[in-house]
Amino acid sequence: MYEIQTRVGFSTTDENLRLPLTGIINLLQDCATFHSQDTCYTSQWLKENHRAWFVTDWQVRLHKPINMGDNVTVRTYPYNARGMLASRYFTITDWNETPFVTANSLWIYMDLDKMAPTRTPDEMFSTYGVSAPPTEEFGKRKIQFSGEMETLASIRVDETMIDSNSHVNNGKYVSIAEHFLSKEGVFNFFRIEYRNQAHLGDQMIVRRGHEEGRVYIDITDDENTPFMRLEAVNEDRSNTGSNA
Repeated sequence: MYEIQTRVGFSTTDENLRLPLTGIINLLQDCATFHSQDTCYTSQWLKENHRAWFVTDWQVRLHKPINMGDNVTVRTYPYNARGMLASRYFTITDWNETPFVTANSLWIYMDLDKMAPTRTPDEMFSTYGVSAPPTEEFGKRKIQFSGEMETLASIRVDETMIDSNSHVNNGKYVSIAEHFLSKEGVFNFFRIEYRNQAHLGDQMIVRRGHEEGRVYIDITDDENTPFMRLEAVNEDRSNTGSNA
């Protein structure tokens, strides 16, 4: 287990002074990368050795809103680490241990020269420390939706979207998707699946679909090659509906 403590600043909150999903994803990513940074496998080491950890999917459950000024503890628990894959469970709590967020994720270790997965050194897993799997249920990882999608926008990738791995930062996709979710209602559970990487100059097409109270946002290229898919649901409404 690894943890960081911080306070939610004004610059990270939305118009309601709440931390949006994008800010939550950024906190989780920061916790994971700080974990590496506090070992010998720093971001600088990974870059020099042409290696990187790419997150392939998130499942994020919101228990209560995170507001401007809140003190938060972010914890990450690596588990099921083997070969080229590793999972991480996350929690965000206040300093009294009241939960704000729990999340699950899958990461893949990449050879950046070949742009292909590669086996993780055993000593890296030993250094991170591997926990037991979480008992919390998040359901399936893969997002299944084959319904009709409405095209919402076309966005050209510019320099502000690119991270140190030379592709669109994971949080940027979430920020785009969140913009188009803002008028769809209130959601407390999200699945996010990353499929391919968008690079500088690529055209990103944003589409939206609906199915049984769930909202789907697809971001693809102009030939429909998928970059990211997001599924949003309000579990409270979903459970109420299923019991009615």
